[in-house]
Order: sequence, then C-alpha cells, then structure tokens
Amino acid sequence: MVMAPLWLALALAGPSNAPVTVEVVGVGHVDAPATKFVLSIDLTADGATDEKAKEALAKRKATLVQQLSAAGATLVPDEPGTVKTTPIDLVALDVGEDKSKTTDEKPSVSETFSVQASTRAAITAAQGIVGKTEGASANQPPVSSITDYAGAQRAAKRDAIVKAKLDAQNYADTLGYAGATVVSVSERGDLGTIFSFGLAVMGGAMSSRTPPAMFMPARGDTVPVDVAVTVTFRLDGKK
Repeated sequence: MVMAPLWLALALAGPSNAPVTVEVVGVGHVDAPATKFVLSIDLTADGATDEKAKEALAKRKATLVQQLSAAGATLVPDEPGTVKTTPIDLVALDVGEDKSKTTDEKPSVSETFSVQASTRAAITAAQGIVGKTEGASANQPPVSSITDYAGAQRAAKRDAIVKAKLDAQNYADTLGYAGATVVSVSERGDLGTIFSFGLAVMGGAMSSRTPPAMFMPARGDTVPVDVAVTVTFRLDGKK
C-alpha cells in the first residue's frame, strides 16, 4: 500500500474551504548573447643574451598587439592590485639539464597575456593573426562573457517565476483548489533552495549546464545564466 505524503494527507484532511500554502523553487535559465570574448596568448622569443631575448619579446609583443588592435581585439588591462610578472627564462627552467650540451642554445623567454573583443568575428580574426605570428600560440578557445550580467539574471528570474507558477497551479489542481496566489518571493540561498537547484540540474532541466559543465567558463556565442527563486503561494477556492 502506497501512503500519501504527509503534507498531502494533512491538506486533504483539513477544512474543505481552508487555504493552504505551498513553497516552490523555480529554476530560471536564459542563454544570453555573449558581448565579450577573451583570448589567452602565449608568446615566446629568443636572443643572443637574456637581455636580447627580452628585447625581442617586447618588440614581438608590441607588433602583435598593434595588429590585433587593428583587427578589433585590444589588450586586457591588468586588474587593480595585479603584480605584473616578468618574462620567464625558459632555458633556466630546464632543471637537471646538462649545460655542456646546450651552450649553443639561445636564451629564450616567454610571456602570457590576453586580448578581448566585443564580437566573435573580431576574436576569430585575432586567432588567425596569432596563428601566423612566430613564437605565438593561443591553444585554448576564447572565454565568452556578458557585460550586463544583472540584466541576464533578471531575465532568468522571470523565467523562474513562470516555472514556479506552473508548479503551484499543478499543486492547486491536484488538491482541488481553484487557483494559486503569490504570497512571497525570496532569493535566499538556504540549503533547501540550493538542494532543489541541484536536483533540477541533475534531473536534466538544464542539460547544457549539468556538472561539470556548469562550473566551466563559457566559450560559445551565448552565456548560460541560471537562477533559483523561492516563491510561496496560497492555494484557495476549493472546487
């Protein structure tokens, strides 16, 4: 014999016209068009001496950045408080190397930096330029993001409310009530909301964002945004 859930049994056993409340977690999702693309670039140069190698690297970088800028991809500025790193001497990093066999090798230095563009076309052009530049490589696809993340979140919240209302009406229909009225809306991140959000993801509600994909940076033309909203409804008007 299958027993009804406690909350359902209590609701059915209550006064015929008494309203009940139900708390629903709506998981909203939107795919916002990407408005920024960031490409990480590795650049290497060598020279007769360490200083010459660093000079060659600086010159190569300046030329590359100028070409990228003309294509619409600009250098990503350092974040406030960032400690700027100096070029790395690649030869010196070869720990345990037999120096007697490498006396003819030129010192080599390397640096990693990023450029950004507002369109996929511009960042694709930048990738082409990097591919044709000696000593330059960009092995990872560009990371995409959105500048108006708050706006995307608001759109996801609207989607969450719509889904919560559908779930609440389903409760009303199941319990024999005429409708569901919103009592409160909360964005609190309590354990219940987080658990419900995780169940929705694992259940395939957002197949493109299932772990571990939902924790990885976006690299497509859209950026998925997911928001969980808790809505309390009053079910009343017994049919």
